[in-house]
Amino acid sequence: MMKFYFPLLFIFAIAACQSPAVKHAEVKKNFLIGKWHRFSMANGYSEFDIDSQYVVFYNQKVGRYALAYTIENDSLKYLTNPYAAKITDYGDSVLLEGNDSTQATLYRFNDSQAPFKSIPEVKDSLSFAGYLAGFDKRLIQEFEKVGIKFSDGNEMPGEAVYEELMKRRRQE
Repeated sequence: MMKFYFPLLFIFAIAACQSPAVKHAEVKKNFLIGKWHRFSMANGYSEFDIDSQYVVFYNQKVGRYALAYTIENDSLKYLTNPYAAKITDYGDSVLLEGNDSTQATLYRFNDSQAPFKSIPEVKDSLSFAGYLAGFDKRLIQEFEKVGIKFSDGNEMPGEAVYEELMKRRRQE
């Protein structure tokens, strides 16, 4: 009788050990999916649209850029770039501690305020123009939160705002 139960017990023990790891990895990737934004004095304002395969970001320095990624244990790793970062999930924000000694905090957009469905790819489309107008307003709001005011901020395009920020930083 014991010979019959021992193999069953062994099979259940192995299955129990393997299941949480698979679920844990899938949950890790799912929490990252969504719309995010960040602001830093070094890099300015960026918005992120993350799905299950790509991190797509837009900022005033490089425009729209998409990178394929994977989640391994507690780290995000780009597939075509040497950057990798340890992820700490805080719910409405995530801290990325990069392998290049950088840190970045991404903040989740509130669902009611999500400004875009996805970052448009076609730069001369009507949807991109609409997205860019909203992006510029959000960018100026982030600068104002850290005390940087612009005389005609609502009319200044994103690239001009970024250049003005860099001028002010050089003067300090």
